[in-house]
Amino acid sequence: MINMLLHPDGSGGALQESRRMFEVDVSLLTHESKRVRLRDAGGEHGLVAVGVGRAGGRGFQLLHRFAALSERLDAAGVNLVFVYPAQSARHVQDALSVMAARYRNKPCLLLDEAGLFFGDTLPPQRHSVMRFDRHMACVETLEIDARETDWDSRLGEFLAGVLADSA
Repeated sequence: MINMLLHPDGSGGALQESRRMFEVDVSLLTHESKRVRLRDAGGEHGLVAVGVGRAGGRGFQLLHRFAALSERLDAAGVNLVFVYPAQSARHVQDALSVMAARYRNKPCLLLDEAGLFFGDTLPPQRHSVMRFDRHMACVETLEIDARETDWDSRLGEFLAGVLADSA
């Protein structure tokens, strides 16, 4: 599979061969304890999945931080989801995160309870982002180190690019 890989040093744009970062047909757990596959969480025009490594942020914090972009993406038919590994259940199933997900009224915080979604172990404080079209074909990817001071603006720029492409 060929994906667009944007590098942390800003040298993105070059096509490189890379493996699929996520197993999209694995069953994930929603805030309502329902099982969904990633394709079931997609919008009419696609999906952006953010894999959140251990210590990469609590669910309600990420939903709040990217709420405005998420709403604009929703309006454009693209859903934004944050997927956590099984070890981070307390970061996505705590009371505040569950309330934030209920407010969104759709799958947006997902837990890889079986430990099969992430092809490799996602390093701590790492975000792996994949953008899918409506047929679940990967359009582009991004790796972000959450320890960098500008990680949230880099993710915001990526999401804004998705929004621009969807217009």
